[in-house]
Amino acid sequence: MIHETPIHIRYSDTDLNGHVNNAVYATYMEESRISFLQEVFPGQRLPLVIASLHIDFRQETRYPEHTDVVARTWLTRLGRASFEFFCQIVSLHGEVMCEGTAVVVHYDFEKRKSAPLPDWAREKLLPYVREREESNVGV
Repeated sequence: MIHETPIHIRYSDTDLNGHVNNAVYATYMEESRISFLQEVFPGQRLPLVIASLHIDFRQETRYPEHTDVVARTWLTRLGRASFEFFCQIVSLHGEVMCEGTAVVVHYDFEKRKSAPLPDWAREKLLPYVREREESNVGV
């Protein structure tokens, strides 16, 4: 299964050249992860920390040519205490603007270390695990 989060691009997301600023994509990916987790775990809060974030920029996203995009998110790995999100930011025409991964770790804040994912959480996440669909488009 793929989770989709619509994202409205604001003028303030852009740099002086009218491009969506590279740092803003991390925020778009974060919005998508939060929306994903709220859908999979409604009314629950899974204690997570981010361990890794990687972004590949594929095409320029220009404002006002692009006012809306969609973050397509799924999992590519489900480990003992961590899992990897894969996210593609795509235009409304289906063009991949950027894609990246974020590894999150289930975390025990009292012990200040990772903790195994509970079985109930693993069961809810499992349907979202699938292969990557990386784009070969370059800027």
